[in-house]
Amino acid sequence: MSFLDTDLLARIHERAADVDAHNTYPERDLEELREAGYLSAFVPAEYGGAGLSLTQICAEQTALAAAAPGTALGINMHQIIVGLGRYLVAAGNARGEQILRDAAAGEVFGFGISEPGNDLVLFGSTTRATATADGYSFEGTKIFTSLSPVWTRLLIFGRAETEEGPKSVFGIVHRDDEGYSIKDDWDTLGMRATQSMTTLLEGVTVPAERILTITDPGPSADPVIFGIFSHFEILLAATYQGVG
Repeated sequence: MSFLDTDLLARIHERAADVDAHNTYPERDLEELREAGYLSAFVPAEYGGAGLSLTQICAEQTALAAAAPGTALGINMHQIIVGLGRYLVAAGNARGEQILRDAAAGEVFGFGISEPGNDLVLFGSTTRATATADGYSFEGTKIFTSLSPVWTRLLIFGRAETEEGPKSVFGIVHRDDEGYSIKDDWDTLGMRATQSMTTLLEGVTVPAERILTITDPGPSADPVIFGIFSHFEILLAATYQGVG
């Protein structure tokens, strides 16, 4: 099963140069990918998706990247988080269900993990996470936040200081939450379509039901960290194969 037929890929390819030249997000690409069912292609059938395997979605990403590298690298972040949701549910962690149901409903997931000057990536954060009455608030700076103009869900994490020591707290921000802003600072030749802008977390609160895990910093077998890491590596490789 393929969601990216020859005609769709040709239209996306025709728009790629213009999108990069004008430093815009390819809204029409996203619209057509949504119409084709691509946002939910990787979601298991029982959650309303098409149930493509990891091998199949990788092949789709390779084809999309060959047509439009920036479009593919942006939407790749969405597919990585859908992969995380799949992994969590398969591991018996019900927190992943919200990812799968939202993706099936047309929500777009962004990836708010990278931070300036921090090479620990998933293993430690410079963002401050503070416990609230019902969840955590986050203050910090995230960079390379792909899909900045269009994401409706944003995966983030931060460092919380607790009586048991520091903890990494992972959660999901909704677009209509208050307490964050996006800087219009992306202008990277050849990759402008990803629109990977800087996101400032200014006290945005993630309620407890959207907190995916609270775990020790550093290399970890935590299913959220492993689920992100494993799908990121595989899907990124597939996408760059198409770029090449």
